Amino acid sequence: MNFTITFILLYAISLAVGRKVKLPSVISDITVLLLIFSISFWGGNEVSTQAIERIVWISIVSSFIIVIITYFVGSFIRLKVKEGKIKLDWKTQVKYVLPLIFGFILGFLIKVNLPFGSIIDWELYLLAIVIGLSIGRDLKLEILKRISGIAIFSIFVAIFGGLISSIPLYFLGLRPFNLALSVSLGSGWYSYSGPIVAKYYGPIDGVIAFLINFLREQLTFSLVPLLLKLRSTPLGAIAVGGATSMDTTLGFYVDVLGYEYGIGAMINGVILTLIVPIVLPLILSL
Repeated sequence: MNFTITFILLYAISLAVGRKVKLPSVISDITVLLLIFSISFWGGNEVSTQAIERIVWISIVSSFIIVIITYFVGSFIRLKVKEGKIKLDWKTQVKYVLPLIFGFILGFLIKVNLPFGSIIDWELYLLAIVIGLSIGRDLKLEILKRISGIAIFSIFVAIFGGLISSIPLYFLGLRPFNLALSVSLGSGWYSYSGPIVAKYYGPIDGVIAFLINFLREQLTFSLVPLLLKLRSTPLGAIAVGGATSMDTTLGFYVDVLGYEYGIGAMINGVILTLIVPIVLPLILSL
């Protein structure tokens, strides 16, 4: 909770300062790509520590299921909001996929004992400042009013998508049902969902929960641009990011959907971040 408060404060202060400061876009890009690499490297380290075949298979399939179901649930809701300029080209996709693949492979091959949690926390603090400065320059009251519908409905889409996704996850082997439900409602918050699941169901299921939510975050970078081309729905795209849309994937949304949807993504992530730590322990204790 201390991290969340600090992140939000840095973001809020940077939004105010950003009205007077112009930040080069390359700084934002470097910050986001560094964060993707760090998280991927961490994931590569984790995946090789347990029963790798079962863990990897279930994690990959489950994360794809959650992302696709959540995205298309969002596509059925049409809101009357001003469409942002969606930036989709092969350069954007390659830009996010390369550090993801390179980091994961490097982490898988090279075992290191680093304080990944602390490193990523500091990178996220930097992201809060950079994105806040970037968005702050174009932040206006009318934009907040216009984007509030996206933020609110994306939360419901994220939750409803998680509820539906828990059914196929159960049949894939995540049992009992409350285990599948807690994993699918983790909203991409792997650093929380992994440990809390491990507390109730042991380290193997904890690693699976970590990886499913970790891969959900990474698929936001790599798969959502393709889905937007197939059926454009910014609402579904933001819902896929879940709790991560307030921090790790925030720069991605700003880059791909624009500053207005970046605000909606931030609100979506903040509220889900407040909900998840309450909901998951309740479900797991059933």
